[in-house]
Amino acid sequence: MAQLTLENNLKESRLQLIKSQMNPHFFFNAINNIQSYIFTNETKEASQYLSKFSKLTRKILEFSDVDTISLKEEIESLQLYLELQQMRFKDLHFTIDSHNIDNLEQIKIPTMMYQPYVENAILHGLSHSLKHKELAIDFSLENQNTLIGIIKDNGIGRIKSAELNSLNTNKPKSFATKANLKRIQLLNKDQYKITVEYTDLYTENGESIGTQVIIKIEL
Repeated sequence: MAQLTLENNLKESRLQLIKSQMNPHFFFNAINNIQSYIFTNETKEASQYLSKFSKLTRKILEFSDVDTISLKEEIESLQLYLELQQMRFKDLHFTIDSHNIDNLEQIKIPTMMYQPYVENAILHGLSHSLKHKELAIDFSLENQNTLIGIIKDNGIGRIKSAELNSLNTNKPKSFATKANLKRIQLLNKDQYKITVEYTDLYTENGESIGTQVIIKIEL
């Protein structure tokens, strides 16, 4: 009975996470961007954006039916999401590396485990930054049984972001991190051991230079 309840809670938490990615604000921004390209006669850009947007939407809908996906699928969805954001933020540069991993298809992880943290890096850190935006995602294996995902940005940092968000009451709130935290707690009661560690990055002079998040999953 307890196991059945846990499984039901896991399914519910997964669907809440998927729902958070399909929020109206995301669609509104996407449609506005497509319209902007059309109005300025940038038909090639409009077509590219629409193609990427439809592929990402299809992937998110497909993920709603499964508990796990391969690391390859996770990386592909992150790539699409960031390419869409790159068309919105022209000065955004990102990299996704998977150094010593040669079996991306065989590594199974909970659905959309890393995406909410990438979204937070974009929306709360990099979108407010006036300098060139850098985002690095790095996957590696530790002892062949622990997947380490590091998400590092050069945004304004969590403290400054929280201050701005408290002043801007009209800004849509992101529920992805909260939904994912609840989901991790449930997954850790099941078959996984997942940890999330935040590090605020500073210069020697105490100036904020971004945020790093490390998510570890024991496979």
